[in-house]
Amino acid sequence: MEEHIHHILEEISPYLVLLFMFIFAYLFRRISVPAIVAFMVVGFLAKFFVEPQSMEKFEIFKHAGIILLFFFIGLEYSFEKLRNMLGAWKTGTVDFIFNFIPPFVLAYLFGFDLISALIIASVFYPSSTSIIAKLLMDYKRIASPEAELLIGILIFEDLVAILLLSLIIPLKEAGKVEPMVLPMSFLKVAISLLFFWILHRFVIPRITRWLDSLSEEETFIFFTLGIVLTVGTLFHSLGISEALGAFLLGVIVPETKVLESIEKQLSDLKELSMGLFFFFFAYETELTVPKEVSFLVILFVLGIILKIVSTYIAAYLMGLKKKTRLRASLSFVPRGEFSVIMTSFEPNIKSISIPFIFGTAVVGSVLFVVAPKIADLIYPPKKKKKRKVKRPRKAYLKSPQAFSEHPPGLQSEEQKAPPR
Repeated sequence: MEEHIHHILEEISPYLVLLFMFIFAYLFRRISVPAIVAFMVVGFLAKFFVEPQSMEKFEIFKHAGIILLFFFIGLEYSFEKLRNMLGAWKTGTVDFIFNFIPPFVLAYLFGFDLISALIIASVFYPSSTSIIAKLLMDYKRIASPEAELLIGILIFEDLVAILLLSLIIPLKEAGKVEPMVLPMSFLKVAISLLFFWILHRFVIPRITRWLDSLSEEETFIFFTLGIVLTVGTLFHSLGISEALGAFLLGVIVPETKVLESIEKQLSDLKELSMGLFFFFFAYETELTVPKEVSFLVILFVLGIILKIVSTYIAAYLMGLKKKTRLRASLSFVPRGEFSVIMTSFEPNIKSISIPFIFGTAVVGSVLFVVAPKIADLIYPPKKKKKRKVKRPRKAYLKSPQAFSEHPPGLQSEEQKAPPR
């Protein structure tokens, strides 16, 4: 009997995981903690109750998660928009200098090799697009003066993260920093950009009508998903980042019925895949106390301070007011999906990166919520001066006509006429 019950629990355990992912995400949202943290918490807890072979049913979602994420990021862009993004280079560069170079140098000084130091800096650098975008909407700050700055830097970080992945993947496969690895990586990226630009310029305009008619088919989801996963996997097989391939594929999708159909049919699948990606990230992580505790503490403190300082400077360069600068800088601390993706390439640093991601996600979310209150406390709203109402002269109040229906200068002719 016990064996039968154990067998039943083993069969249903992976599906119970999905239910618990929803329950935890729902409860965490109530206390302003992002869903990404909830998914990883369920992943850590599932290690004690769910057998690894039971979770093999969801392996394809873990593989598809990164590809679909970057494909959807690409849908937000076009080659024209990417060219216009050059205007945000000042704020983006400040963010990169403050949040990539210091952790890279620090990791190298603490004894990490160049590749590990590069990955640690890549974990440290990007703020979480999903967490910050959701918080902006949930707390109705999407129309605030600082929203444009934060979204602009997030977009810049997305593009840099894709380039970093294109650099990290060949370095990891080579196992060491070889002289020809970097030039070959940049050459592959350049060829990929040229290839997709040619498709965008000469091929897509000629097949747009055909794609529109195709997108009306009920089975269009199979076509889209097949193309996206094929391109992502092909790029990975060629030694190029699958994220870059999926991103560029999203960029060339025409802004017609095709785009509407893709967003409608694949958005839920993307959320499912990303949720399971974060779950597997935690589920496959060994819970160990990091040897470099002092390094982790320094990294965590710097992760908060440098983001606040760099965002404040970026807001200054953008010409925002002091109060808005402070509010923006306190709202940009959370790390999330990109940091997790970067960590997945180097399991040896998980004991450091996971507490860092968890800590900054939670503390950053809390700082986002209290940022307006802190800004109001330091820069109190100016009280509106009350206009002084001019009182009538005393002589006028004493006159018998003071409370008559008509003021003295506006009395009717009958009232002014002397009595007979």
